[in-house]
Amino acid sequence: MLKFALISLFSIVAVNASGFLSVHHYPDSIEFKGNDELSTDLIPDVFLASLGYTIDGQGDFDGLRIRNPFSMPKSALIVQVDGIEKLNFVSSKVQQFPLFGASAANGLDLLNSRVSNHVNVDLEDHSESLSSIAEAYGSIKPVPGKTTSSLKPSVYSEDKDFLYNVAIINELTEKIKAKSSAVPHLVTVRISLSELASAHDGQSSAAFTDAKKLVTRAIEDLIEAAENCNDGNILVATITSKDDLSRAKRATPELRQEIPTDLNLAKSYSSNYPVIFNIILWFGVVLFFTLLAICYAIADMDPGRDSIIYRMTSTRMKKDN
Repeated sequence: MLKFALISLFSIVAVNASGFLSVHHYPDSIEFKGNDELSTDLIPDVFLASLGYTIDGQGDFDGLRIRNPFSMPKSALIVQVDGIEKLNFVSSKVQQFPLFGASAANGLDLLNSRVSNHVNVDLEDHSESLSSIAEAYGSIKPVPGKTTSSLKPSVYSEDKDFLYNVAIINELTEKIKAKSSAVPHLVTVRISLSELASAHDGQSSAAFTDAKKLVTRAIEDLIEAAENCNDGNILVATITSKDDLSRAKRATPELRQEIPTDLNLAKSYSSNYPVIFNIILWFGVVLFFTLLAICYAIADMDPGRDSIIYRMTSTRMKKDN
């Protein structure tokens, strides 16, 4: 069970103003239960613990339970959608946890920094997204599909960017289907609907409704492809957040420039580290108690002439009669 620090009442009141963490698939080694509130600051710890990494976070989140530390998920797929509080997925097996706090994007940045073998598809930067996918799966050439009557890419640049982003997600889905046994340890996908909502006068517009349906369908296809990867030993989740939690596109370069180079980050360990650690730990415990029992048995042994102590330590030479 993952433990974190108690959350103040003021933060809990603000739950409805954020979004949701939706867990779609996980192996038998871990379990997500309940509907506890989760701070966005603790999102990296939840996923790091799910992948078998050591965490030093403090808090109280009972939604995650580690059932088998020797068989943690081989990989994780996380999709973040900014600009909307909740997506209506067809599957009824989704486990959802309300979110509150600052931007969830900062948590994904920290998560990517801790996991060495990762692919970060940030659709606010098309060139970076395509290069990230190319490094893991090979180059792709996304072609936007059919639009709707309310989405007008020839009129609104936001509509054009959105349809291109959906095409990238669809291409990533096809790549994962083709290489289901070669999924990186962590794949993060980020897409925003904030600019499209602003261009069409809010989330009540027909364009936003169509966009919501398109991105939901694309994410569901991506989730289905990911669930079949690594023989199902994968964690799949989505994060939705409203506009007040989304990351500003123009502020991204400034944030990257302010990051110092001497972060003194902890050493990155492989996925086999928790297994090796547990083997050494429990072998040492068993060896210690075994040695203790042997020492106690020897100390309590009767030092008579028929004991092994007398026979091995006696200096008197025996003569034949």
